[in-house]
Amino acid sequence: MACLLGAALAALAGCGDSAQKQVLETDANGFQCEACKAKFYTDADTFANHCPQCKQPNVQQVVGFVCPADQHVTVAPRSRGSVRCEKCGKPVSGLCIPKAKDLQAWGATRKTAAEVGSP
Repeated sequence: MACLLGAALAALAGCGDSAQKQVLETDANGFQCEACKAKFYTDADTFANHCPQCKQPNVQQVVGFVCPADQHVTVAPRSRGSVRCEKCGKPVSGLCIPKAKDLQAWGATRKTAAEVGSP
């Protein structure tokens, strides 16, 4: 019985590693400008030094908040307050790094390294 329980736990742990890896992998970096509220994203290896619209340096990287009820990803800047799912309104509990498709659905536009002041 103990061996069976151990095998089941090992299988679940392996599943968790894959799920964690999937949550951390992304094809883009998303940002929101604190000054003009512009939403934009770059390739995964590019980080913004300034807003492509107003050129201010106050850009905040965004994260994905995953709803446990419907798995919808709500994209928003990191926050100390609670975030609610934009689809169903329930509190979200999980975090992920949003993918380009999530950022596009949020209304972000793709920008190049030159447009965001990245070397």
